[in-house]
Amino acid sequence: MAASTSSSTAASPAPALSPAPAPVAAPGKNPLMDCLSCRLLSGTGLLGAHGYVYWIPRRPLKLGYAANPGIIFQMVVGISIACWGLVILVDPVGKTYPAESKKR
Repeated sequence: MAASTSSSTAASPAPALSPAPAPVAAPGKNPLMDCLSCRLLSGTGLLGAHGYVYWIPRRPLKLGYAANPGIIFQMVVGISIACWGLVILVDPVGKTYPAESKKR
């Protein structure tokens, strides 16, 4: 008897899934980075973070202490943060080719 109930539940149709909602923006474009003030705020914030992360390990180096791997790593991270901030400020996405050439 138990076998007949398990076979009847296996034969029941699965509930229909609701369709996925349409995306609001294009998948490759971030709506937050379209606004100039957002880019200026985040880009300058990252440049300020670079100033802190990069210049703090420079202080012992100026005093004559030897550089260790931790100091070098922190300086590399600081430079990377500065590059990230500059990329956000410049916003090079989509500026390589004019829009007319993409339509052809």
